[in-house]
Amino acid sequence: MGLPTPADGGAPGYFGVYPAIVTDIVDRDRLGRVEVRFPWLGTEGDEQVRAWATLCTPYADDEQGLLVLPEVGSQVLVAFEAGNLRRPYVIGAAWNGRESLPHEPEAANNIRILRTRADSRLTFDDTAGAEKVGITMAAGHEVVLDNATQEITVRHANGCVLRMTAAGGIELTAVSSVQVTAPAGMRVSTPLAQFTGIVECQVLKADALVQSPAYTPGAGNLW
Repeated sequence: MGLPTPADGGAPGYFGVYPAIVTDIVDRDRLGRVEVRFPWLGTEGDEQVRAWATLCTPYADDEQGLLVLPEVGSQVLVAFEAGNLRRPYVIGAAWNGRESLPHEPEAANNIRILRTRADSRLTFDDTAGAEKVGITMAAGHEVVLDNATQEITVRHANGCVLRMTAAGGIELTAVSSVQVTAPAGMRVSTPLAQFTGIVECQVLKADALVQSPAYTPGAGNLW
């Protein structure tokens, strides 16, 4: 069903905001629109009045911006430019009681969260003294910036962990092996490097001294 027009006398000014249901998000004209259905508009038994509505976002420019499209079937709020029914704008989305919130509200209101359909989450915890920012996925991967412990942790679901500590150290824990590839070379600068187990290399060259009760240096102090 088409939208009424001022010419046919069936288009009063629509001011304020109105609920609508998203029916399509693929705008082939790439005008930043989504198709919505207005359940409250139309004759009884014919509630399929639809229109392409411009999606409002905090940031939009040429080939850049914040793009978060609503899900098909979700409820949005629509406003009409100068009350013109043919110029709708989606100004936000709304929970309507059928869908649950991504986080249970609490009086302290410490949690801000962005949660996707696949349960990927960006969570901000503003709990005083325990501020934390986390990125998590349903598989178990996570990145945590913890203000209480002053640590940054990257954790794989398989148990591998990279942790930057408050003392300035970096801890790397691998479940199996660690491989470092540096085609142009690698430099390690430290007063003391400790290894347990066997250290295997093709050539070991010491500019000063190699100490071992079971080692006799060869020509050029090469091993």
